[in-house]
Amino acid sequence: MNLKKLEQQYKNELLNNVLPFWLQKSQDYVYGGYFTCLDRKGNVFDTDKFIWLQERQVWKNERSGLTVLFREQSSRKNTDTTVT
Repeated sequence: MNLKKLEQQYKNELLNNVLPFWLQKSQDYVYGGYFTCLDRKGNVFDTDKFIWLQERQVWKNERSGLTVLFREQSSRKNTDTTVT
Protein backbone atom coordinates (compact mmCIF):
# COMPACT_ATOMS: atom_id res chain seq x y z
CA MET A 1 0.00 0.00 0.00
CA ASN A 2 1.39 3.37 -1.04
CA LEU A 3 0.57 5.70 1.85
CA LYS A 4 1.49 8.89 -0.04
CA LYS A 5 -0.86 7.96 -2.86
CA LEU A 6 -3.62 7.14 -0.37
CA GLU A 7 -3.01 10.43 1.47
CA GLN A 8 -3.30 12.36 -1.80
CA GLN A 9 -6.50 10.50 -2.73
CA TYR A 10 -8.15 11.35 0.61
CA LYS A 11 -6.97 14.96 0.47
CA ASN A 12 -8.28 15.34 -3.07
CA GLU A 13 -11.65 13.84 -2.16
CA LEU A 14 -12.00 16.04 0.91
CA LEU A 15 -10.98 19.33 -0.71
CA ASN A 16 -12.62 18.84 -4.10
CA ASN A 17 -15.81 16.94 -3.23
CA VAL A 18 -16.73 16.66 0.45
CA LEU A 19 -16.09 20.20 1.69
CA PRO A 20 -17.53 21.97 -1.38
CA PHE A 21 -20.65 19.79 -1.22
CA TRP A 22 -21.39 20.69 2.40
CA LEU A 23 -20.46 24.35 1.99
CA GLN A 24 -22.73 24.74 -1.04
CA LYS A 25 -25.67 22.56 -0.06
CA SER A 26 -26.05 22.67 3.71
CA GLN A 27 -26.39 26.37 4.52
CA ASP A 28 -29.83 27.59 5.54
CA TYR A 29 -29.98 31.06 4.02
CA VAL A 30 -33.49 31.75 5.37
CA TYR A 31 -33.16 30.94 9.09
CA GLY A 32 -29.42 30.50 9.51
CA GLY A 33 -27.46 27.49 10.54
CA TYR A 34 -26.89 24.33 8.56
CA PHE A 35 -29.08 21.54 7.28
CA THR A 36 -27.65 18.15 8.13
CA CYS A 37 -30.16 15.81 6.51
CA LEU A 38 -29.25 15.90 2.83
CA ASP A 39 -29.52 13.24 0.18
CA ARG A 40 -26.62 12.42 -2.15
CA LYS A 41 -27.62 15.25 -4.48
CA GLY A 42 -27.78 17.80 -1.69
CA ASN A 43 -31.55 18.02 -1.40
CA VAL A 44 -32.80 18.66 2.14
CA PHE A 45 -35.09 15.86 3.33
CA ASP A 46 -35.46 16.96 6.97
CA THR A 47 -35.20 20.51 8.30
CA ASP A 48 -34.64 19.59 11.96
CA LYS A 49 -31.41 21.06 13.29
CA PHE A 50 -29.46 19.70 16.22
CA ILE A 51 -27.17 22.00 18.18
CA TRP A 52 -24.26 19.55 18.31
CA LEU A 53 -24.38 19.18 14.52
CA GLN A 54 -24.51 22.97 14.09
CA GLU A 55 -21.39 23.29 16.22
CA ARG A 56 -19.68 20.49 14.33
CA GLN A 57 -20.35 22.21 11.00
CA VAL A 58 -18.94 25.52 12.28
CA TRP A 59 -15.87 23.77 13.69
CA LYS A 60 -15.32 21.82 10.46
CA ASN A 61 -15.57 24.94 8.33
CA GLU A 62 -13.21 26.88 10.56
CA ARG A 63 -10.70 24.07 10.95
CA SER A 64 -10.57 23.09 7.29
CA GLY A 65 -10.28 26.72 6.24
CA LEU A 66 -7.37 27.35 8.58
CA THR A 67 -5.62 24.16 7.51
CA VAL A 68 -5.88 24.98 3.81
CA LEU A 69 -4.84 28.59 4.40
CA PHE A 70 -1.84 27.54 6.50
CA ARG A 71 -0.68 25.05 3.86
CA GLU A 72 -1.08 27.61 1.07
CA GLN A 73 0.94 30.18 3.00
CA SER A 74 3.62 27.62 3.85
CA SER A 75 3.96 26.54 0.24
CA ARG A 76 4.24 30.19 -0.88
CA LYS A 77 7.01 30.80 1.64
CA ASN A 78 8.88 27.74 0.43
CA THR A 79 8.70 28.84 -3.22
CA ASP A 80 9.31 32.56 -2.66
CA THR A 81 12.83 33.42 -3.81
CA THR A 82 12.50 37.18 -3.36
CA VAL A 83 15.39 38.69 -1.46
CA THR A 84 14.30 41.23 1.14
